[in-house]
Amino acid sequence: MLASLLALLTLNVPAARAQQVLLQTDVAQDTLPARTGPNRAWFGHLYAGVATTTSAGALGVRAGLASAEYQLGGRLKRRLGGFGALNADLRYAFLRYELDPGVARPAPFGAGVERQSLAYQQLQAETSVRLNFDPRRGNTVGYYLDVLGYGSRALHTSYAYQEAAPGGGQRDVSLANPAFLARWLGGVGLRVGRGPVALSARYRLSPALRPASGLGGAGPLPEPPRLLLGLELGWF
Repeated sequence: MLASLLALLTLNVPAARAQQVLLQTDVAQDTLPARTGPNRAWFGHLYAGVATTTSAGALGVRAGLASAEYQLGGRLKRRLGGFGALNADLRYAFLRYELDPGVARPAPFGAGVERQSLAYQQLQAETSVRLNFDPRRGNTVGYYLDVLGYGSRALHTSYAYQEAAPGGGQRDVSLANPAFLARWLGGVGLRVGRGPVALSARYRLSPALRPASGLGGAGPLPEPPRLLLGLELGWF
């Protein structure tokens, strides 16, 4: 009787079912390696920077942010290995020198005027060689040193000053593209950074002012400071 009951229960139990594997994958094999990022073969990003003068120079400018260059541009980096890369930059730069009113200057600079300034709106190109100090940094920029050279073409220059108006008071005067402001500027420099933040030092090799002959003066003009120290922030 017991054997018959067990046999009956066995016949009524539903057949066991197993799940069917629909997809099987190996994540390590199917995941593509990252092809973009700060430490890949090619990397481009935007950046902004400001660089200031550290001395008055022969022209007698006001140091600090009163005489500074502001930059906005893009950089393309070609990785050559764990320790090196090549960079190519293209940027807009606005360079302004504010002259100290207490310094005597030769013509064509005005005598008895106030708030004199020189301004250069430039299109700059730069190339640099990058040395990295942490080759096993992963997909990041890490610590680096750039040795650079740059050149620029002035899109617009101006000489502005403030003088006494004939009817009393003051008037502002601005001369567009005067002949004594150079159109081509260039120099060398260094940039040291970590990630998106960098410090720069650039030295201008070319003169910023042209000879003043035929403009009320003779011979070369005293130069504004050639060294600019700056801070740069990149957008990654």
